[in-house]
Amino acid sequence: MSAPLLVTPLKDLCVRVVASNFEACPTFGPLPDDYVKKVTDILPLDLPLELAGTIIHDEDYWRRRSCARWRSCESTAHGYSWKQLYFERNLQDALEQFDPEINSMDQLRRLMVFSRRYVQTVDSPSSISVKYNLKNVGMEYDRSLFGMKLGDCRSLAKSLETNETLTYLDLSNNGLDDDKVRMLASGLIENLSITHLNLSHNKIADRGMRALAKLLDSKSVISLLELQDNQIHTEGAKSLARALKVNQALISVNLRLNRMGDEGCKVVCDAIRNNQTIERFNMAANSAGEKETLGALSTLIRLNNSITELDVSCNTFGSVGCEQLRRALEQNSVLQRLEMRACGAEPDDEFAVAENLRVASAAP
Repeated sequence: MSAPLLVTPLKDLCVRVVASNFEACPTFGPLPDDYVKKVTDILPLDLPLELAGTIIHDEDYWRRRSCARWRSCESTAHGYSWKQLYFERNLQDALEQFDPEINSMDQLRRLMVFSRRYVQTVDSPSSISVKYNLKNVGMEYDRSLFGMKLGDCRSLAKSLETNETLTYLDLSNNGLDDDKVRMLASGLIENLSITHLNLSHNKIADRGMRALAKLLDSKSVISLLELQDNQIHTEGAKSLARALKVNQALISVNLRLNRMGDEGCKVVCDAIRNNQTIERFNMAANSAGEKETLGALSTLIRLNNSITELDVSCNTFGSVGCEQLRRALEQNSVLQRLEMRACGAEPDDEFAVAENLRVASAAP
């Protein structure tokens, strides 16, 4: 005797049809609450967000959708609401992963506008990299259209005053001049979270450096400072040197491709001679020379016990000066990398420097 034929109840078939066609016909109509629950239990998890957010309020649906997207989910930090969790984390991901080269700003704005009714808080990103550029400008373009404007700097400075989560700020290649940097510094001086500041490839000169130097006092938390390829001259170097004498946070300083000159490089070398925190220091291509910088740099190499990487390449020390640096290196047991390219060193001195560094690196 054959087994009885089991027929799926018509109500269950209707539930499946409603669920499978929900995107095309997004409504529950007059369905009773228990059948609305049955439909949402089998709805696909990739429904358009605006559609799902507007119509679906069932917490089980948003729990399933959240757990399918993120490995670790906990609603307690989101008002005990799975829907709030999904919208807050979705918006945070969109903000952190936004790339103007790939993503649409209009779409991001639309997402922010729609999400605000469900979002209470969003964790601030720990790093921000901002580039003010234009696309498809062709050969005839106005350079003033590129880079940050003073109003942009004012708005960012105001935000930085109260931010407590940002640790890395990259504003490189944004046409920042002294006035703009001074505006930014007014906000940065109140910030105690940023530890990595990248202002390289800008137009920062002496007045801007004077403003930045105020950020580097004994209370500073900035540990990585990138100022390469700017327009810092001797007076700016003196301002920086005064700050470096009291700073206890910096680990890495990059001043490559500035215009500090022989006197400026000397005062900076004097300032960090007894520093116990800086491990990487770069002052390549700064017009340092034999008259002022050489003696200070030699003393720095002999006496400093913290710097492990030092780049003084593309300066003018001559063969005699490079020999003096090589002799100073013989009294240093900490330095592991010394760049002296294009400084006028003789081949024998270059070989001796490389050998000293190899022995130092191999030492326990």
